[in-house]
Amino acid sequence: MIDLDSVKDLRVLLVGDMIVDEYVYVRPVGKAIKEAALSSMVVRRENFLGGVWAAAEHVRQFCSAPNVDLWLGQTRMWNSRLVDDVYFRKMTVTHEVLPGYEREWVPDIKSYDLVIVCDFGHGALTKERIELLCREAKYLAVNAQTNATNYGFNLITKYRRADFVVLDELEARLAVHDRDMAIDRVIMQLGYPNVIVTRGIHGAIGSSISEHTSQLVQQESIADKVTDTMGAGDAFFAITSLFASVGTPMKELIDIGNAAGAVKVGIVGHRKPVDKESLRSYLNG
Repeated sequence: MIDLDSVKDLRVLLVGDMIVDEYVYVRPVGKAIKEAALSSMVVRRENFLGGVWAAAEHVRQFCSAPNVDLWLGQTRMWNSRLVDDVYFRKMTVTHEVLPGYEREWVPDIKSYDLVIVCDFGHGALTKERIELLCREAKYLAVNAQTNATNYGFNLITKYRRADFVVLDELEARLAVHDRDMAIDRVIMQLGYPNVIVTRGIHGAIGSSISEHTSQLVQQESIADKVTDTMGAGDAFFAITSLFASVGTPMKELIDIGNAAGAVKVGIVGHRKPVDKESLRSYLNG
């Protein structure tokens, strides 16, 4: 039985990019008469705090909220998606970089039990910040995401040290510059002591290497209903980072991550975080 209360007293710092995810729900009405464009009527809008903000909300479901701090950047990314209001199909997305809200504050990195880095490649993780985190974090968990705005330029290899890394398969392969190698060899080449590579509907594969042992674990996905995939990988990463920092075995980490992802894909946008009871229900089901 996995003890979900084992991380409740951790002091956690989350570092990363601020993102607002806007859903513009529309009713397509057909092709525009004078243009080669799809014409749609706006029905409603819904805005979510994403990126590192969303990751922090997941973490606060498992740790005491006053023990969870954020170190943000100087900008925020506004992602706007047109979504079919009837069938919930995402039609297009636009990106806009806006000023952030961050005050001039440098946290005492060494005072935290765990530092979680949500690097979306939008500028919050400068070279100076990365070096400081690699040097001073007691336990450093990192996700360096590949997305449409940074494709190929935001790799995990920016981090000379990380205790726990979560990537999707494309991100892992880009980091080792190999499209076809067996995924277990890709993980070995990454060179970090604890790595999980998520593989969508195929679940996840993880490697844990210490001075005395080496472990490779693969688990299938357990999601049975998919409403919205946005943020599922971030929920997987944020929640498994907590348990990795207290020495949870790799098999249990992947079980936790798969359950977190399964809960998250049933939630539209970031309407609510993955909470402890929902996760426990999946793990015990």
